[in-house]
Amino acid sequence: MKNRFIALLLSIFVFITGSGIGAAADIIVHNGESIQSAVDNATHGDSIIVEPGTYYENVTLSTYDLVIMSQSGNPDDTIIQGDGFFLTGDAQEITIKGFTLKGTGTSYGVNLAQFSNCLIEKNKIMNYGTGIDANLYSTFTINDNEISNCQSGVFVGECYYDAVVKNNRISNCGTGVVVGDLGDSKIENNTIRENDQGIALMYEGRSDIAGNTISFNKKCGIYDKADTGSKIYNNYFNNTVNVIFDSYHDNPNTWNITSTTEKNIIGGPYIAGNYWAKPDGTGFSQTHYDVNGDGIAEETVKLSEGEIDYEALATSENSTPEQPPGATNSTVTPSENVTSHSEEITDNNSTNSDGSSDGNSDDSSDNSDGSSDGNSDDSSDNSDGSSDGNSGESSHSSGGSSGGAGGSPEPQTNVQVKELSQAQVINGKTVMFDFTKNATCVVYVSFDAKKTAGKITAIAEQLKGKSTLTSALNSGEVYKYFNLWVGNSGFATSKNIENPELCFKVEKSWLQDKKIDQTSVTLNIYNDKKWSQLPVKLLKEDNQYLYFTAQPPTFSFFAIAGKATQEGTVNETQAKPDTENLSNNTGNNTENATTGVEQTSEQKESKGIPGFEMIYGIIGLTGVYLYRRKR
Repeated sequence: MKNRFIALLLSIFVFITGSGIGAAADIIVHNGESIQSAVDNATHGDSIIVEPGTYYENVTLSTYDLVIMSQSGNPDDTIIQGDGFFLTGDAQEITIKGFTLKGTGTSYGVNLAQFSNCLIEKNKIMNYGTGIDANLYSTFTINDNEISNCQSGVFVGECYYDAVVKNNRISNCGTGVVVGDLGDSKIENNTIRENDQGIALMYEGRSDIAGNTISFNKKCGIYDKADTGSKIYNNYFNNTVNVIFDSYHDNPNTWNITSTTEKNIIGGPYIAGNYWAKPDGTGFSQTHYDVNGDGIAEETVKLSEGEIDYEALATSENSTPEQPPGATNSTVTPSENVTSHSEEITDNNSTNSDGSSDGNSDDSSDNSDGSSDGNSDDSSDNSDGSSDGNSGESSHSSGGSSGGAGGSPEPQTNVQVKELSQAQVINGKTVMFDFTKNATCVVYVSFDAKKTAGKITAIAEQLKGKSTLTSALNSGEVYKYFNLWVGNSGFATSKNIENPELCFKVEKSWLQDKKIDQTSVTLNIYNDKKWSQLPVKLLKEDNQYLYFTAQPPTFSFFAIAGKATQEGTVNETQAKPDTENLSNNTGNNTENATTGVEQTSEQKESKGIPGFEMIYGIIGLTGVYLYRRKR
């Protein structure tokens, strides 16, 4: 009896410990080791954590429920050069996070398997045929990735359930996002810019497309060859050609939803239709106004037969630019330093101008977006700047200016306040753009004109934080981030202007609160993909502000910064919490918190095996039983 009881206990112990039931393990891949080897030795539920380094391999996943991620979480630290990740049909519930994937111009960065349910997040993917291929009934979330220089950024095809592409930045690809056969997905809040085509809707592919900034794509913003209709609303379009229709179908797209009370993509009070801009400032939403203050144009946008945005976003008619004294609605009297108007828009009021033109355009009765079927020989631009597929290509230049009024490449969700100023540009004259409403930290912009360009617009955008289009700035305490755009793309260059000057102001209270040394104030400019400092000169001061001037080589992304005095640094140090006492109060938990990933995985394995408490209990009972038998 005793032997059989002990044999039973041993059988239970062997079953529990040998059945593979246990907690997920963290497998560390050290620099120089193989990621594929770690994958091959993993079981479902494991996390594969890859140390910083460069790994030259292709990785095939065939185990379900795995997390594979970089240790640092910074894609720049952990690079995989090769064909990226290939998921077989057994690779379900996979998370891939925090890598830079570099290809050779072919194959896939991430190839999702049939019926897979995956999360692809916070990666940089570049130089592939397709950055992320999601096909064959897979469900997935592709979130917060940076995808560039691929033939297709993301391909979505035959995906029926919870297929989501959101918060990604896709640029310099043949097509940013392709929705293929039988697709049914959500494309939300992405920045899709400077591709040949922004989004391509193909065959029976459909999608809900909302909250995206689709701008400066060379051929078009959306290429529509689908036989089914998509729902496309609350997007910011800013392309020379916004839409090309390459086929007619019985189920047209829906270009707006019923007005819903919620902040829209340009900061207005209602989500409804789309904002239709054009880099040269002549888009529908830039030339047609909202009359009743709801942020929606009173006229509709006819994109093509049956393709109509009934509630296109627009700015208020109340913000129509003021004319100089003595000017009529159709003429402007030139002068040496004319500032025609200054307008303001904040994220709290959509009722002011967001880069609209001066309202004098003769084509205001033309509601068409200018889109056509792609087979037309007529390539003329219309009110939204869209046309057929034969129009010339256009892209945003980093050479110092946006596409004129409303042509900022900055996502409008990051713009805190905006002010516009217009002036006549006459060869040999000094041109001054005064920002008289004092909405931003920019006071004026001036330059000497080397050619006559007529009336142009300067835009000052004060941002909520760092521009989403620049790298991080390491230059002391930042006072304000702002953008400046002057004229159409490529205008503000040395061949057209000289002696550029920028005047900006800094609150004295900020200097006092942050204990900033006044002489340390700098103006930083982001140009040629890097930040640099410009010399500044104190122009004047009043009770509230210090006014500085600088001579920027171009107009683009700026940041005002300063450095704290030594006294400020000392005070800041003294204000820090007593970390030593804090750690003493936490006892041994501090030691456990710093032991590293590998120790954590051992703890997980030892603590996580289910049934250990039961085993210890059974062994205790056995001891009691044997003791009593012996007596």
